[in-house]
Amino acid sequence: MERFLPVLSMIQIRLREILTRNEGYMSSWDLMKIRGVGEDLIRLAHEAYPQLSLVEHKILFQSLREAGLGIRFRAIKIQDGMLKEEDKIYFRSVHEALEEICEKIETGEYYRALLDIAEKKKHKPSK
Repeated sequence: MERFLPVLSMIQIRLREILTRNEGYMSSWDLMKIRGVGEDLIRLAHEAYPQLSLVEHKILFQSLREAGLGIRFRAIKIQDGMLKEEDKIYFRSVHEALEEICEKIETGEYYRALLDIAEKKKHKPSK
């Protein structure tokens, strides 16, 4: 599981940078920049994928990728229309979910949970 620490650290650093930028973009609701956040998340997911795959933990890749795709799609859709309150709620909720993941990585809680899961798998009787 120690192999997981470098990729987790890289994700945490990059995700924190993305979230910090996104906070500013959401204060002015700059949709082009918010769309860029979606693209940054997709890029981060794809850059981390090979290492996440090696440690058999693709769920973090999926979470980052889906968040990025959702943000990008919503921002593109809104560019042709008007930003509504429901759109703001969507962007905030995705941001908060990613913030939660980032905080759990920063505190070590995410890694400890992975260790717990690995330990349970090790002791699970095979069928």
